[in-house]
Amino acid sequence: MEKALTRNIMQAGCRDPERKVAPVPCDPAVPGSALLREPGRLVEVLIPLLFDSPENGARVLASRMDIHRYVPGKRYIVEVEFRIGRGKGNDARSRRVVAKLYAGDHGAEAFETLQGLRSHGFAGTPWTLPEPLGYVPEWKVLVLNWAKGQTLRRLLLTQTEAPGAFESGARWLLKLHACGFSGGRRYTFSRHLHTLARWNRSLAQVDPGSAGVFGDVLARVERRGLALAGWTPVPTHRDFSPDHIVIDGDQITVLDLDEFCQYDPLFDVAHFVTHLRFLGLVSYGNLSRFDHLAARFLRSYQEGALDYCAERVRLHQAVAYLKLVHIVAIVQRLEARQTVVASLLREAQLLV
Repeated sequence: MEKALTRNIMQAGCRDPERKVAPVPCDPAVPGSALLREPGRLVEVLIPLLFDSPENGARVLASRMDIHRYVPGKRYIVEVEFRIGRGKGNDARSRRVVAKLYAGDHGAEAFETLQGLRSHGFAGTPWTLPEPLGYVPEWKVLVLNWAKGQTLRRLLLTQTEAPGAFESGARWLLKLHACGFSGGRRYTFSRHLHTLARWNRSLAQVDPGSAGVFGDVLARVERRGLALAGWTPVPTHRDFSPDHIVIDGDQITVLDLDEFCQYDPLFDVAHFVTHLRFLGLVSYGNLSRFDHLAARFLRSYQEGALDYCAERVRLHQAVAYLKLVHIVAIVQRLEARQTVVASLLREAQLLV
C-alpha cells in the first residue's frame, strides 16, 4: 500500500535531539531508507551530485525533505530542498531535487533511460524530461532535478480546465513514440497478459466475485489482442497519466520513466484516457467528467500519428481498467473500492 508521510525537517550536518520529526519507516528491502532516518548522511550522499566543483565557497546551509510516496518493499520518492550559500549576507539560494530510493536496480535502468531519451530530443525544449543528476549504486538512489510547475491532475482538480495542455500532452507523446531511442526492455502483449493473470489471482483472495468478472474480461482481451497483433514496438512510457504531466507555462515535463519499455505506443494513449476517466470517477463520482478533454487529446494524437488504430486503443483501455481494478482493490484498498471496482469492470466489459 502506498503511504503518504508527513514532512520531516532536517538541518544539514546538524542533529538536534530536541527536534521532533515524523517517524520514517525503515524498509530492509530498500537500502536507501536508512538514509531517511539519518538525514545528515542523506545530505552527504547528495552533495557530490549537486556540485561539480566548489562554487566560490558555497555550501549547504540547511535542508529539508518531504517523503511524497512510499511503496513498501519497492521504493520511496523524496523531495529534498537545499539552502545553498556562503553563509554571509543574503546570497543564499534554494535548490530542489527528487531522490528516488529503490529496492532493486530500477533506478539504474531509469537513469540510463532518461539519459538516452534526453539525448534524443528531450532536453532543452518545451517538451522535456527531468534531468538525471546521478545514480548512487551503494544506496540504489536515483537523483533528479525538480520539475517546476503543477501536475495536470492538480490543475484539473483546482481549475477544471488546463488550456492547451491536452494538445501539448499529445504532441509530447507523439515525440516520444517517434524519437527512435532503442533502449529499455522489450515488452510483449503476452507478458502483459501474464501480469494481469497474476493480479487476478490476488484479487480472487479478497473479492472472488470481482475476480470472476476480471477473468472474463481478461479472456476477451487475450482473444481480441491476438486478432490485432502486428504492431511495431516503439519507445513507450507505459504509465502516462495526468499524475505524471507537469505544466509550467508552455513547458511540459513528463515524470516517472520506471515503466518505460519498447511496446505498443497506443497503450500510452489508452492509459492516459482511462486514467482521466478514473480521475473523474474518484474525484467527482462521474466517469465522463473529463471526456471532452480526453476527446481533445485523442484528436491531437490521431492527427500526428503514423500508426493509429481505434480498436487497439479500445483494447488497451480495457487493459488499463483492469490495472486500475488491481490498484484500487489490492494496492490502495480504497474505502469505496467495491463501488469503484464494479464501475471499472463494467467499463472494461463494454470495451471488449
